[in-house]
Amino acid sequence: MVNQFNASLWGDEAFAAVLAQHLPLEIIAKVAKDTSPPLYYLFLHFWMRLFGTSEIAIRALSFSFFLLTCFFIYLIGKKLFGQKTGILAAALSLVNPFLFHYAFEGRMYALLVLACTASIYFYLKKSWFWYIVATLAALYTHHFALLVIAVQGIWFLISVFQKKKRFFSNSFWAFLIVGLFYLPWLPALYYQTTLVESGFWLAKPNLKSLIDLFLSFTIGGEAKTLKLKIILGLLLLFLGLRQWKEKKRATQYLLIWYLVPIILTFVVSFLGQSIFFDRYLLLVIPSLTLLLASNLRKVKKTPFGLSILTVIIFLLGTNAFAYFIHPNKKPFAYLAFYIKQNKTEETGLINYCGNAHHLFESKYYHLQAPIYVPDGNLPFFVGTALMVREDVISELPNRDLIWVITSDNKEDVDLTNYQYCGGQEFDGLKVLWFKRNSGKT
Repeated sequence: MVNQFNASLWGDEAFAAVLAQHLPLEIIAKVAKDTSPPLYYLFLHFWMRLFGTSEIAIRALSFSFFLLTCFFIYLIGKKLFGQKTGILAAALSLVNPFLFHYAFEGRMYALLVLACTASIYFYLKKSWFWYIVATLAALYTHHFALLVIAVQGIWFLISVFQKKKRFFSNSFWAFLIVGLFYLPWLPALYYQTTLVESGFWLAKPNLKSLIDLFLSFTIGGEAKTLKLKIILGLLLLFLGLRQWKEKKRATQYLLIWYLVPIILTFVVSFLGQSIFFDRYLLLVIPSLTLLLASNLRKVKKTPFGLSILTVIIFLLGTNAFAYFIHPNKKPFAYLAFYIKQNKTEETGLINYCGNAHHLFESKYYHLQAPIYVPDGNLPFFVGTALMVREDVISELPNRDLIWVITSDNKEDVDLTNYQYCGGQEFDGLKVLWFKRNSGKT
């Protein structure tokens, strides 16, 4: 049965899987010319050496990160509010639709939220060695980990204002060591920033963007079904009934953790290049689950808040199970199997560069299918740094029949001197057949 573990890899996941099969130093050199730091790909490299390169193996790594994240959320909840809050926050995180979605992505996001959550925990615990390790892991996983440093910087200023001299000294040195160990990546960070400025695709955020972000982080998106409307209503009711005046300092920490990254990203995006995107900000979700699980209100000694939260966890759990057994990723594995079974050696095979290309899926599933770009100018895509010269062609293969891998409509695929003669579709993915016009050589 197909589920989220064994569903086909999609573009960026396939890029990660292909990249991670290189040697570690090659991974670092190549990813420095792309758009992210290298730690996830290094983790994946050694993980695949142990467990293989299958879809299940790749996704199991991200799922392991997800489970560890829930464990650290439990630890933070236990430290700030008590064991019951820790357990409830971990349970709510396990069924959080956004975290659950990225628990099965063969990308760096599950590692990002794990490293950031661990960094927060060790900061609160004042365990400075492990804080340095976790924070550096976060920074070398994704650039948005800098936002967690911003959160901790505000906490640091609060401690300075409260004149906690010992804490000030220890945390200052921890920040300094993190900065020193991050220095080697700064040239690559600058170069990657120039790539973002030259070809990033995010629109400017607005008030609706903030509302959409909250919906994504609580119910997974718009409240399109009755169940989601009920869950959203219960969440809003629950936040309204939360005892905000209890344990003010812990609540203040969580609000800073949640709001500061969102506000900073919103302001930067509004004033300059837009970087406001939900999956880049998933590092704030643990603070939201902790806020929801803490300071539960009782009504005449009845655990009213706990009852509401239990219903929310149950309803979100049913949605998570439905998502797990109904993967929505494009079935590239089936397309690849079809091509391998039916294509002959006399048939050409290419990827069409329309709205997107499927080069890395092709590489992962062992298909030789270069991207056809008539003018030779390939737009910037994540993964360009991993391409070799043979991956892009400006002239069609000299074959009477060419098969084209694409997600575009057949009307939008134009091969000079060839005409469409059929094809096969796999849930939006297509392999289209084009036959050379008569009299052309």
